[in-house]
This record gives sequence, structure tokens and C-alpha cells, in this order.
Amino acid sequence: MTRTRLAGLTFSLALLVTSSARGDDAADARALVDKAIKAHGGGANLAKFKGGSVTFSGTFHGMGMKVPMTGTIMTYADDKVKADIEIEAGGQKFRIVNVLAGDKGWAKFGNDTKDMSKDEIAQGQQEQHAGYLASLTPLVGAAKGYTLAPAGEMLVNDKAALGVKVSAKGRRDVTLYFDKTTGLLVRHDQTVNDEGSGREVAQETYPSNYKDVNGTKQSFKFVVKRDSKLYLEGEASEVTLTETLDAGLFVKP
Repeated sequence: MTRTRLAGLTFSLALLVTSSARGDDAADARALVDKAIKAHGGGANLAKFKGGSVTFSGTFHGMGMKVPMTGTIMTYADDKVKADIEIEAGGQKFRIVNVLAGDKGWAKFGNDTKDMSKDEIAQGQQEQHAGYLASLTPLVGAAKGYTLAPAGEMLVNDKAALGVKVSAKGRRDVTLYFDKTTGLLVRHDQTVNDEGSGREVAQETYPSNYKDVNGTKQSFKFVVKRDSKLYLEGEASEVTLTETLDAGLFVKP
């Protein structure tokens, strides 16, 4: 639990293979993404804010546990994230801080601060990549470096949703599902490395309860499942968007 990349769990993650799509398929996928961008506030508003923070409370259900937690997660673009989390276990409260800044990362549990391993940094980079995609910000405009392909239709919470698979060189694929009527993001899928079992598992994230924030639509509730089992759930009390973030927030103490 002390080394868990909780930040990426609320915003979501990815799959490894770069793929190409036929012209017609790519155009169909682009149209779905454009509709979603419009539904979430429009390209101008989304592209303006590359950073933000979420203050939330929730419950971690992984590794056979049920652990209440509260905290704040700050992110910037696809390479910086800081998760400051307080958990309650065994009648005691513990503070965990996880930070990823480019190719560096560290974790603090109580007064103990340690550098992340190479594998933990790689996992954190994948998680932040996926979370940034879920914000739709990097898909505004030409979306250079990303390949889009249709991923079919499915029911999400008993409503029709259309999927788009997003591929990028050196990153795992992320599949985004948008409500067929509203265009809002209702699910995103990825493969992640489970810290409990050490194996790759399918992860599904379900954002909901959208509210207006700075001219954009942001979700205030989330549910995360791993291999279809409840893993994490929570609700935000505050969501803020920013154009920049102080680099000092991500410096190791």
C-alpha cells in the first residue's frame, strides 16, 4: 500500500503496442473524439488547462482490504503528478505522498522518503499518460503522436457508449468510451500491473456526476475495477483547473 500509485488510479492508464487504423476508421474515431471534446466544454477550454487538482474521499478495496482514504491529487500534462493521501487502517491514520516528475519519482510514508524503482516510475508514467488522455486535452486539434481507432459499442450503466482506442508510441493503448447521446466520457479501459499479484490485469474506470468547472465538464465521482472486481471508489469535493503549476510542488524534500 505504501508504494501504490494511487494518483493514476483516479484518472486512469494504458496498454503497450502501437497500432495503425484504416483511413475511414480513423475518421470515424476522430469524429467521436471531436463530439466528446465539444461535450466536455470545447477544444479551446480543454487545451487551456494542462494542470489541475482533485480533493477527494474514497475507499480502497484492493488486496483484500477495505481502507478509507482522503487526499488531494495534483497533475500537470502527461509527466507530473503528486498524490497526497491519508489512509485509515487498524485504528490509525497514515499519510502517503507519491510524486512523479518526468523520469524521476519518490514516495513518502510518514517520515520515510524513498526513490521509486525503475519499474514503479515506468508504471507511473503509463498511469499519468492514460489519465491525461482521459482529460481529452492532448486529443484537441491534430493530436500529433496519437492514433485513433473505433473500439465498438457497449452498454455502460445500461446506456449505449461508443469506444475509441488511443495508441501512442512507447505507451500502452487506452480505450475511451463515450455516452452515445451526450458524448461524455463514461468509461476508460487499460491494462495495468497489479501491485498485489504482480501480474497484468484489466482495469476499468467509470467517471460520473459531471459538473461545470471553468467552462468544462469534470467528473466528481469515480469507480475503478480490476478484473471486474471493485478496486477503488471515491467522490471529489473540489476540482480545480490551472494553466500552470509551481514546479516546486514536485521536488523531493
